[in-house]
Amino acid sequence: MEKIKNQSDLLKILKNDVKTSQQDKIVFLGGHFPLFYSKENDTALESVSYWGHFSPFTLELACEIGEYAVKCGKKVEFIFFVDDHAYEEMGGLHPRERSKRRNTLYSLRSGQDASLPDEYKKIFSKYGFSEADVLRHDHGKDGRSDCLYFSEKILRASTKKIDNACAREYTEFIDDPKYFDKKQSYLVAFIPNRCRGHICDVALAHEVKDIHASHIFMETLMSTASRKELFEKGRGVTYRKD
Repeated sequence: MEKIKNQSDLLKILKNDVKTSQQDKIVFLGGHFPLFYSKENDTALESVSYWGHFSPFTLELACEIGEYAVKCGKKVEFIFFVDDHAYEEMGGLHPRERSKRRNTLYSLRSGQDASLPDEYKKIFSKYGFSEADVLRHDHGKDGRSDCLYFSEKILRASTKKIDNACAREYTEFIDDPKYFDKKQSYLVAFIPNRCRGHICDVALAHEVKDIHASHIFMETLMSTASRKELFEKGRGVTYRKD
């Protein structure tokens, strides 16, 4: 695991990984954010700012590298994982009520004309991307067969014999050829630091095989830190190539 000093160094490393990759497609996992549930809202809330700069910053980094990947002749695809489980009980709602709000949001973000939140649309537009470049998740529910968001709850419901839920959801995604082609796709994944052990010590160490990827781990628990400080404080920003 390599600690990265600053944004410039990170971009240099990742652009080199993209340029030298033997795969035709670069898949970006960025912009990850949590959902919140409240009695005052009829839908789950897309909390893209709750983790401070993490969510929009990782999407911007992915888009900048994605723009470079296109210039290198690569196909580009974006994936949005949504943490729809960690903060479920904070709103004091019955599970049935949370499910209704979650279903309302996911239905809104599904379908041919579905769009991302305005903040994400602006980031995409800046780099020449759109919802057409987003890989969609079939939730196996009515009206949610092509959602812009990957539901972590659904991925975690996998029947894979992996005790660690975080590793199980990640492995479920990677191992499903419907979503990820290990031979033809190179993954650039921006992941919260709190998930680093689950991903590195369980999923990547024991479960995921034959993957070509760059993994970047960044803090989500320092909500007031600037983008520069994310590289300097705590565990900072770390990188590994798989």
